[in-house]
Amino acid sequence: MSQMLIVATFDNLDAAQRCARDLNNFVTDDGSFKIESGVMVQKSADGKLAVLDEYTGPYWGTAIGAVTGGLIGLIAGPLGVVAGAAAGAGAALAGRAIEHGLDKKMTASIEGELLPGNVALILETKSPPETEVDEVVRGYGGKIFTQRLSW
Repeated sequence: MSQMLIVATFDNLDAAQRCARDLNNFVTDDGSFKIESGVMVQKSADGKLAVLDEYTGPYWGTAIGAVTGGLIGLIAGPLGVVAGAAAGAGAALAGRAIEHGLDKKMTASIEGELLPGNVALILETKSPPETEVDEVVRGYGGKIFTQRLSW
């Protein structure tokens, strides 16, 4: 079973919420597709990322996975995360720990795509149906970034 990091960026929260709902519907009871961790973040005008707990919790709870937290830390920097109980200080530490495992080009592309007011949906998944995920994200006007995880 393959592990994959999926990041989708959107111009607005509504599109991100709809996409999250639809992706969550792909999760299977037999575990052939599983979202192990998920979070929605929004970039503020001053460049900080806010973890949108009220939109994340209903889908995936409040625990943020190490890869997800690390990516948030890399994108936002140690002082760039302004909200989210699980992301806070841990994101920067996790970011340093897994920095070498994440594609730097992808991380830079996400940073460039995530403009103030935009929302990112970050998922750690197991065996995602890649074509369907891609179609859902693009159907809501999002841009998708993926990376296979080898750990």
